[in-house]
Amino acid sequence: MESIITKCSSLTELDLSHNSLGAEGAEFLCSVLPLLPNLTSLSIGSKETCVTVVEKLSEALLQAKAIQCLNLSGHVISDSAAHVMTRILPTLRSLNLSHCEWSAAGGLQLLKALGESVRLEGLCLDSVQLNEESQVCLAHALRNIKSIRSLKLNKTATATGPSQENEVLHLLAATEGLTLMEEIELNGWRMADRGIEQLSRFLPAWTELRKISLSKNLISDQSGDQLLEALNRCSHLEELHLSSNSLGDLTAARMALVLPSLTHITVLDIAENKIGEEGSVNLAKAVTCLKNLTKLQLTSVGTSELCDVAASLAHCPLIQDVGLGWNNCGDKVAEELARVMPLCQKLTRIDLESNTVSVFGAEALVRALQSCPALQLIRLWRNKVPISVAKRLSQRDRRLNFSST
Repeated sequence: MESIITKCSSLTELDLSHNSLGAEGAEFLCSVLPLLPNLTSLSIGSKETCVTVVEKLSEALLQAKAIQCLNLSGHVISDSAAHVMTRILPTLRSLNLSHCEWSAAGGLQLLKALGESVRLEGLCLDSVQLNEESQVCLAHALRNIKSIRSLKLNKTATATGPSQENEVLHLLAATEGLTLMEEIELNGWRMADRGIEQLSRFLPAWTELRKISLSKNLISDQSGDQLLEALNRCSHLEELHLSSNSLGDLTAARMALVLPSLTHITVLDIAENKIGEEGSVNLAKAVTCLKNLTKLQLTSVGTSELCDVAASLAHCPLIQDVGLGWNNCGDKVAEELARVMPLCQKLTRIDLESNTVSVFGAEALVRALQSCPALQLIRLWRNKVPISVAKRLSQRDRRLNFSST
């Protein structure tokens, strides 16, 4: 690899993620960095337990003046490495420290340095353990960095009691001034109604927002309604992820009013919620207007009455992936899917796992597959199709999958 890299002095991006570098690999990387004067992006994301990797690399990065994007996801960062990195962070435009491990003192050094990273546009700290002092420090840093466009703090803060709830709200408040925001992920915060109310006040100012992910946040139906109303101003929104909450018919009704104006939506994920039959009708009205929709995730959405939703896919010419698993859907939904499948020429995957589709519905699907060359997989594991029939149908078309994998 060294002989190849030495011939690529104009290289701007180097990604060695998902490898185990170890001390020897770190030394190799340190030796080649000076040979790459144009390198602007370095990624070595890994589940690395060797502390010497970042220790050695941090010293070399001080000399790599061109690097603007750095991914150290999954590494262990010692106090000495954290101290060196405080001199690197202010020069970066993108930083990924997700799943990293550090001491309380080391983490505090890094977060204080973040406050000086005024050019930072992308920050990912997924699943990083922060104590109360570190969260305060991160909140202070976010208030200083007005350039942030992408912020990923999944499972970074979690409200498990009244004191933690106040910490979460304090950290959330620090995002108010980030008006250039294009992508925000706050999965697993458990922010509940107070957090959603606060976030909903900020959203109208985030007019460039492309993606928002708020899964596992204890969002009630009333708060979901409020959130959707606030998103009405985010006309560039492309991805909406709200799985594993308590959204119901009220939120679905608001979706029918708001989503038609969000014409850029490509991904809608509301799996594992509590939407009822009335809500499914409104959801279908919303989906009908989403002409750019490519992925619809409704696993365990709360109702088996999804015929209208299935029918609405006929109006989504770009749809590729549909998840309807664990909804107790029967043959009527399967038949409706079979009817619209030939109209969705980009459709590649349908998940109907753990429903009540019988032989009748499965046969309708296998017949429709003949008109769907792009469709790669229909999952029918844990339905009401006898093993012998499932085997026969799979032999007719291997894209019909009755197994768990």
